[in-house]
Amino acid sequence: MDSYLALIIVAVLFGAILQVGIGIGFSILVGPPAMIFLGTSVAVPILLLLNTIVSLVATDWKTLNIDRRVILTSVVGCLIGIGLGRLTYSLLSEPAVLGITATLLLIGALTSFFTIRVKTNGFVTVSGLSGLAAVWAATPGPLMVFGLLALGRPPSEVRRLVQPIALVAYGVSLLLYGMNGWQVITQAPAIVIFVIATILGSLIGRIVGPHLPHVVIINTVRVISIFACTLLYQRAFTLL
Repeated sequence: MDSYLALIIVAVLFGAILQVGIGIGFSILVGPPAMIFLGTSVAVPILLLLNTIVSLVATDWKTLNIDRRVILTSVVGCLIGIGLGRLTYSLLSEPAVLGITATLLLIGALTSFFTIRVKTNGFVTVSGLSGLAAVWAATPGPLMVFGLLALGRPPSEVRRLVQPIALVAYGVSLLLYGMNGWQVITQAPAIVIFVIATILGSLIGRIVGPHLPHVVIINTVRVISIFACTLLYQRAFTLL
């Protein structure tokens, strides 16, 4: 096996653990190496598939009954953003997609250091930006998390709430990509191993997630987001 595939597999395993454990992390860890070694056109649909699997395993279906209104509001915003993202994706170059996504992540990370509260309209806007990020670069997680935190939800709840929202965002985005054919995914190298590593990491994440302190969750979100910004900006500049 090529060394770059081994690197991506390790990133998939630990990314799934983070995604389920704290609410984000999969695309941020897996996205940069996948985009660098596989190319954005291949990496994005693969990320959408694997993220859909992670979110499916991580979703606590009881949450749908407890926080249905918040989840529905975010899902509507995400779907609007996905629609706009799908319409505009072909108009953007790869460096532009990477740069815009990195900027959205950076803004979310910086605003997390301040006490910012949003109402329903602001939350829908943030959710829409998450949908854009899902279509453009399969990295909506941090924006979803920051939106829920700004809504006043504690990190322990955010970790659970973000999963069903992400499931819809990734799943719909994946179906939209699939309308043009599934060959990119089915012919991707080591795709079966990627899926196995995703499921294994997700199950581990379900075990460790409930035991993580709030401060660990929010600080990990910040560090991962800034790390992802740096890598995405670097990748964008190399393509200019």
